[in-house]
Amino acid sequence: MGLVTAAIPFFLLAVLLELALDRWRGWGLYRLNDAIGSLGAGILSRILGLVRMGILVLIYIPLYQWLEPTYQSLGIQWSLDNPWHLLLAVVAYDFCYYWKHRICHEINIFWAEHLVHHQSEDYNLTTALRQSSDLVPLGWIFYLPLLLIGLPWELLVTAGAIDLIYQFWVHTQKFPKVRWMEWILVTPSNHRVHHAQNKVYVDRNYGGVLIVWDRLFGSYQEELDEEPCIYGVRKPLNTFDPLAANLQHFKRMWLDAVYTKSWKEKLTLWFRATGYRPADAEAAMPVPSGDLDNFQRFDPQISAGQRGYVLAQHLIYSGATLALLWYGRDLGYGILATMVLMLVIGLVINGRILDGEARSRYWEISRLVALMAIAPLWPQILWVPLAGYCLVSAALWYWLVFTDKDDTVTPVRN
Repeated sequence: MGLVTAAIPFFLLAVLLELALDRWRGWGLYRLNDAIGSLGAGILSRILGLVRMGILVLIYIPLYQWLEPTYQSLGIQWSLDNPWHLLLAVVAYDFCYYWKHRICHEINIFWAEHLVHHQSEDYNLTTALRQSSDLVPLGWIFYLPLLLIGLPWELLVTAGAIDLIYQFWVHTQKFPKVRWMEWILVTPSNHRVHHAQNKVYVDRNYGGVLIVWDRLFGSYQEELDEEPCIYGVRKPLNTFDPLAANLQHFKRMWLDAVYTKSWKEKLTLWFRATGYRPADAEAAMPVPSGDLDNFQRFDPQISAGQRGYVLAQHLIYSGATLALLWYGRDLGYGILATMVLMLVIGLVINGRILDGEARSRYWEISRLVALMAIAPLWPQILWVPLAGYCLVSAALWYWLVFTDKDDTVTPVRN
């Protein structure tokens, strides 16, 4: 079990603590739909990692083994047990992370992967868990330079986990500026800037653990008292579906590539500056940016009963995800893949219910029927609990959306 997986229960406890304080103090930092949208994206990221091998693993380890005689001849010896080596590994990893993060904001195809983390229009600890699923994995490229210092795979993975775990706590609005920290470390204040879409804040503060990289390379911006942060992205997602969140920018680039008549544009738009669109495609399919002077968060209203149903389903998906992260490797690949598939479908439908998508009433019933149908392929110990879950969920969902015409989902899109 990796460090990040081990940290998940502590992440969730911290979210619950911040949520309790939010309700007690009346801060208004949390909305159920946005929080579940962010957590759903995080779950999607983790479960898809169960059914695929990371490209960095496939490339870095063989290259390290090939270069290992050279490291030995140069006397390069790293040890995971040496705290100074671990500290140096975290600094080296964070340097690579800075450039990866910066490029993710500057080039279209890299932004398509990273965009997910910025889509939330709230800013709280659930935002930290809103991670990309790496549907087109490219970030591994930026960590290959660590081979130049002979960093072993075990130290690379550990340093990466520490870097990621550190970034969790900076996703909060209720930790004030601490002047000395702002000069050295990534803090909640300077990371709030990174998530803001205000013009003065866009594309600033890329560091993971250390903010010194931003100060050295000219990308630092202090949080200004006179400029409150507006969170989200310039072209709003307007859905809580985590799969759609991962596909948002890829879909836009693909449509542009199909529509534009220029073959040069078809081939190069993926690698142009973030937001670049061929002129003919932009004219035919304009995508207006949000109006920051009259900013309104995406917040479709559904009934209290449906919100409760979605929350209950999300808690079940979270429990199932933790079980898979702990025990999934003991299952056969086919069983694991079908379990992941059903979780993905559940997350998508849960998001669409929160969107107020009218068709979600039928999709949810279909999901439960499909789950009943596929359950015999899974371990027998799960059959009775799954049958009970499906029957209770179906009865409750039917009662919520089909028996009371005033309590049905309100459509918000055609």
